[in-house]
Amino acid sequence: MADDAELLRRAREGDMRALSALYEQYCRVVFARAFLETGSRADAEELMQDVFLLLWKKRRKIQFAGTSALPWLLVCTRHLSANRRRHNHRRTTQALPADLRTGADSEPEAKAVRAQLMARIDASVARLEPIDQEILRLCAVEGLTYQEAADALGISHGSVRNRLGRARAVLRADAAAYTEGGS
Repeated sequence: MADDAELLRRAREGDMRALSALYEQYCRVVFARAFLETGSRADAEELMQDVFLLLWKKRRKIQFAGTSALPWLLVCTRHLSANRRRHNHRRTTQALPADLRTGADSEPEAKAVRAQLMARIDASVARLEPIDQEILRLCAVEGLTYQEAADALGISHGSVRNRLGRARAVLRADAAAYTEGGS
């Protein structure tokens, strides 16, 4: 079997079989990385296809670091995923009404309530143990799965699930006390 540099050379000459060979060799790894980036099978499949399409489009300009195509493919996967997240964020933000997009409130009372609520949430989160704060950030804010958060923190899936459940219970209790007029 030809090495990756040879396959790229042949692809530069228009050999689709060379691209197919690279695809067959690396599609599973690229898909796995794409799934970690997106958390969705459908999005990961689309991202993987985009990576190999980009490989084909840029085949004349690409220089692999070393003899393997894998580092280029994985970096490309990460960059395309980040671009997609930025694009989706912009599209979502642009769909919001202008006053929500800027965070401007028409009523001074609404600003005060929002500031008070945010301070309350920050105080509740600050009461959590540092590991629970990090789990909450990874799962609730960044959207990682329990397993991805567990891998990132070097703890078990069950620990993430249990700690996140307890952290959410604390936040719910604080929110309930706040909405009932408690301090």
